[in-house]
Amino acid sequence: MSAAFELVPSAAGLALAGAAVVAGAPLFSGGLRALRLTRALSGLRESPLDRAESGVAHVRGTVRLESPLFSPLAGAPCAGFRLEISGGQGAVSRAFEDFRPFRLAAGDATVRVLADGVRCVLAETARREVRADAPLSENLAALIAQVPEAEWLRRCGGTLTLTERVLAAGGECHVIGVLEPRAEIAPAVEPELLATGTDDVAVVAHAGAPSDDDAIAVIAAGEPFGPVLVSDRAPELARLRGPALGLAGLVLGPALSLAGLVVLARLADQLRSHAGY
Repeated sequence: MSAAFELVPSAAGLALAGAAVVAGAPLFSGGLRALRLTRALSGLRESPLDRAESGVAHVRGTVRLESPLFSPLAGAPCAGFRLEISGGQGAVSRAFEDFRPFRLAAGDATVRVLADGVRCVLAETARREVRADAPLSENLAALIAQVPEAEWLRRCGGTLTLTERVLAAGGECHVIGVLEPRAEIAPAVEPELLATGTDDVAVVAHAGAPSDDDAIAVIAAGEPFGPVLVSDRAPELARLRGPALGLAGLVLGPALSLAGLVVLARLADQLRSHAGY
């Protein structure tokens, strides 16, 4: 190697080379996930609820509630909502989401949707301009109180804009997530000892799944898709694949780690030469 490109051992050089080795792993992992997601979405088509298969699935149906929830602006019964708070020419910009597990029904088929960390694509259902002196419901006041900038703007006499997006009960929606048929995820039956009340003898009973659970499958977050997507319109799959740059991690990750290892090896040779080995 020419003198112009000779590596000089230093703490900074060792740290940078080590960082390159470590950074290559998550880059490659992200690229691998992007590749798996692209493959899963490339052949994804909307399936009827009663014929949806295991894995990443796209289904559509009517929303049925499992627990009571009401939107903060319209007070509509829903399975979840997104409330966007803005105002002060960009001084406030915050969104709150609250989604509960719900049922998706089509014909005689029903699936259960676990909406933890859901991604929602919902149309605007209500909008309200809230002046500083406007009365607020207890629920709405509690939500706004979680945004210090919004509270400050109201104290200064400013107006907030509240935008609500609701997954309404009885409405139709599309869901994309990882589907598992109920038979594959049914909980193991646990034996339970019941005392007879007459002696020390116990009889064995078995506890199964609730008899009123008519869901044929469960849709939840999972790899490679990530959080469940809930949309009130047909989703654009091209946008779900993410940027093409993510696939570049398949090449950049190993290349960065390899470059870091090469530099570390060269620095180790330089150190040995300086030490006279």
